[in-house]
Amino acid sequence: MDIAQLVQKAKKGDDEAFEQLISSIRDKLYRTAYSYVRNEQDALDIYQETIYTAYISIKELKKAESFSSWITKITVFKSIDFIRKESRHFTTDDEEMFAQLIAPEKDDVLTHSMDLSEAFNFLNPFVKTIILLRYYHDLSIKEIATITNCPEGTVKSHLNRAKKELRPILKEDYML
Repeated sequence: MDIAQLVQKAKKGDDEAFEQLISSIRDKLYRTAYSYVRNEQDALDIYQETIYTAYISIKELKKAESFSSWITKITVFKSIDFIRKESRHFTTDDEEMFAQLIAPEKDDVLTHSMDLSEAFNFLNPFVKTIILLRYYHDLSIKEIATITNCPEGTVKSHLNRAKKELRPILKEDYML
């Protein structure tokens, strides 16, 4: 059964159809949440909140064929909300540790010891979202613009800026 038919059944209250929809993208949703929060339990919580939100609001989905983009958008926004809430709980120790990480004299150590996932954490959540949607979910610039509610040119600009930001951090390890 194709996605459009499953979505139509799920809209009519067919729990089994909804479960089939979720099972087809379960791993992708979890990995998306994990890439934001970097904690297994928090990612599972976000994943479950995403499923619940999708379940109660699937009737609002206008285009059945855009189910994957729609639920990915929910996951991304839930992840960003979680990060915002958690960022309010920094202790002074966390702030000192972060300041040491970005101090100029520590720059060489940071540059050489960082891998892609660590470098990714230094991007702001909006740029992280665009990178994930483009390179992880393989969405087009137009689809990303629709999901993020911003112009295509803005999406392209953020992608280019993010690549420029990541290049010096990653140096020879990865080529963007």
